[in-house]
Amino acid sequence: MSRPASLQSNVIRPTRPSDEEVVGRIAYQTGFFGDSAARYFPDSELFAALWAGPYFQGAGAGCYVAEAGGEVLGYVLGAPEHERYQAALRRVVARRLSSSWPTRRTLLSLRYLLRVARFPSPHASWAAFPAHLHLNLLPAARGLGLGRRLLEAHLAALQGLGVGGVQLSTTAENRAALGLYRTLGFEVVASRRTPLWTPWLRHEAEHLAMARRLDGGPIPAQG
Repeated sequence: MSRPASLQSNVIRPTRPSDEEVVGRIAYQTGFFGDSAARYFPDSELFAALWAGPYFQGAGAGCYVAEAGGEVLGYVLGAPEHERYQAALRRVVARRLSSSWPTRRTLLSLRYLLRVARFPSPHASWAAFPAHLHLNLLPAARGLGLGRRLLEAHLAALQGLGVGGVQLSTTAENRAALGLYRTLGFEVVASRRTPLWTPWLRHEAEHLAMARRLDGGPIPAQG
């Protein structure tokens, strides 16, 4: 089946402040292994604030969206400095707590957040790989090469900033993305099988930390 012409004519462009809402919405629509996060995180506004907000509130650099016909179809978000990201996340959480009263959906979403605290994902050394990123595309935009173009644009931006290394977090369930990351030089540097997703997947998932050097150096052994 051919795709609509509007999808074939697409552009990759830097994010704008006005993109925060639509990027947060896409993050939510794709937050469960490419499907909606609604099944485990009922509060869509809180999800968008946590997953997209910090990158629009001072932590992001080299962030891009894929756009076709004036519609944003996907994004890559990243922060070149882990400490700056953590500070931005704290600001987002503080602003959220001071401006809105928790709803029933908020309280139901705490189940996932508590499980994240209990079953943390592995990560690479922040000293060796200070930047991190995450990328998502709406289903209609997959298979067009947009993920690769977004990732290449982001990596080029990080190199322009002099960032030495970047990491990302994913799972072994995410097979299509794993192939993309590997073709662009990412390697698995840590893995951990946890029951974080068991209530929704009905089985444990293998969490992976993948990393790539941007300065041409080797990936150091992870302790």
